[in-house]
Amino acid sequence: MSVISKNTSIDLALAHREIETAKKLLAEIEDAVSRRTAPDIRDAFGRLSDGLQLGVPSGDNGHRLFNVPWSLAKPIIENHIAQKTAELQILTERAVGEAEALSVSNSSSERGD
Repeated sequence: MSVISKNTSIDLALAHREIETAKKLLAEIEDAVSRRTAPDIRDAFGRLSDGLQLGVPSGDNGHRLFNVPWSLAKPIIENHIAQKTAELQILTERAVGEAEALSVSNSSSERGD
């Protein structure tokens, strides 16, 4: 059985989740824009959001921009999806390499090499 490392599998799962989340948000924004309305995206307290938040959310050096216009959201999210998709391709190649290396290692040990 070929197995990839825990770190690689976690990185793959996180990349997939990030892409799925971004695509869902992008679809909501595109749908709202096509209807010429503001997207119905709410914060954790159910309040309607007037835009996006960008920044480093925590720590002493945390910085955040509030109400970034929706018109900027689409290119930002599309770029994020493209970057995560490229990262996913690299991670997939790494996973294949790990699985092949383990497979070669296992077959060598089975032969007694």
